[in-house]
Amino acid sequence: MELLVVTLAHAVPDTDVDGLSHMRFVLGTIRNAQGVVSIRSYYSREEDPYYLTLTTWEDEEYWQKAQERYSPKRLLLRSAPDLLISPPRQWLMHYLWGYRRPAAPSVLAAAHVASIRPEQAEYARRGWIESLRRQVVQPTLTLASALLARGVEEENVTATYEKTSEDLANGSIFLNMVSWPDEANREEFYADQDYQAINRFLNSVGVVQMIKLEPI
Repeated sequence: MELLVVTLAHAVPDTDVDGLSHMRFVLGTIRNAQGVVSIRSYYSREEDPYYLTLTTWEDEEYWQKAQERYSPKRLLLRSAPDLLISPPRQWLMHYLWGYRRPAAPSVLAAAHVASIRPEQAEYARRGWIESLRRQVVQPTLTLASALLARGVEEENVTATYEKTSEDLANGSIFLNMVSWPDEANREEFYADQDYQAINRFLNSVGVVQMIKLEPI
């Protein structure tokens, strides 16, 4: 099963040029790793800037063999520690649900990272998928893409391959990535009743961080 490695780096403000340069170096390095399926990277231009990188691997075994040299977190700490406010956070995840509309270019994006109480994680999974399914079929709302993944903090994953898969399947960290072709569709997404309902539930059973992003 494919493994999604999600890396969130909190950057020092006003270091855009150097930060983007280092991110491109990191991305170029990871592309040389065996087992990498895809790489996507984003940048937040807010006052509190972040870099978010999603690397998909063929499975956990490829990742375990490559992580010493190609872990995005380790590469960032080696190449640009002075550009980071704190060490990057990194999660290991499995995809739960995905959607892409080829005719809609991705211009704006957002990451919703939710840490859910373990006893509520399965309810969150079901409710979030159902909410996204209802939103993507609405004729007035254009999403370029959306995905939902579930997993754990990298530090909390046990060493064996079999146990790793079990950890990710039962993890209580969720990532929802959504992208839109323009600002109007982003505003409509957040105004939607289904989104507001699932957002209220998620905040009642955990903590949700939303980060506005642009593709790098």
